[in-house]
Formats: sequence, C-alpha cells, structure tokens
Amino acid sequence: MKQASKFLVLFFFMSMQAESKTADMNQPLHIQAGSVEIREKDGISIYKNNVLITRGSMIIQGELIHVHTSANEVKKIRVEGVPAKFRQLNDQDEEISAQSLQMEYQANDNKLILNKKAILVQGQNRFTSEHIVYDTQQDIVQAGDPTTKNSETETERVTITIQPAKKKDSE
Repeated sequence: MKQASKFLVLFFFMSMQAESKTADMNQPLHIQAGSVEIREKDGISIYKNNVLITRGSMIIQGELIHVHTSANEVKKIRVEGVPAKFRQLNDQDEEISAQSLQMEYQANDNKLILNKKAILVQGQNRFTSEHIVYDTQQDIVQAGDPTTKNSETETERVTITIQPAKKKDSE
C-alpha cells in the first residue's frame, strides 16, 4: 500500500503543462543521414551515421534510426545513439528535450519511449530513469518500472527535479 501511494504521488508531480506543438504534425518529415536502406515492401527505412530528422519544431538525432511507415505515413521511429536525442517545442514555445541510449517515437499515439540512461527535461524540470514514457499530447510522464522491487539499486530509481513556480510581481 505504501508503494502504491508513493507511485500516485510521483505520478501527480510528473504531470506538467507542456504539450507538443500541434502544428508539427502537419509539417513534412526531413531526414539527413550518412547512408540509407529502404525496404519499401516492409515499410521500413534504415538510416545510419549521424542521422538528423526534423518535422516542424521536432528534432530527433541518433546513429541508427529505423522509420516504420504504412500507406506513406510514419507510424514509428526507433532511434539508437550515444545518446539518442529528441527536442520539440510545445504550443507555448517551451522546449521539451530528451535523451537515452534507445528511443522510440510512436507517431500515431504521440508517445516517446526512452530506455537506458533516460533523461526528460520540461522547462527547468528534469526526470531521470532507466525507462521513461512521455505522452506528448496528453502531457503524461511515466518513469521507472512500478514492478521493480529492488529499491537498493540506484540505476532503477527515478530522480525528479521540480523547480518552484516563478512568482508574479505584484504592483
């Protein structure tokens, strides 16, 4: 019961006001890479060597990127890097950035899944864990693995830094 209440408190504090920029989904996808292998029948493109993907304000960088498509629509982007990186502005022009060794962006669900040495930054607030799932539309952050029972292992723990809200000057 104590673990469940800690998880609920953690979930509450992780919900911040930052959504992805709505207009980005209507922008074309631009990709730069050292090399590409396109498997049109399978709907997979494999990009290697310092890959850069941009779509509106969204930027994804990695060493190896798999883009999965169906009916000429991007469904999923899998990224590996040291680290793989993600950046995007929200509708208030605030930056959301993330990095991890493995990353997956699910375009239809607007989810960014970070694995291995994951870091997510929203404004001045920072989340670190071995596993983070960020819903860019609903603004929900899930970090860590609630089924993990070994609380002594530092790498399995979630670390959150939440900065205090800035007070408005009263006149």
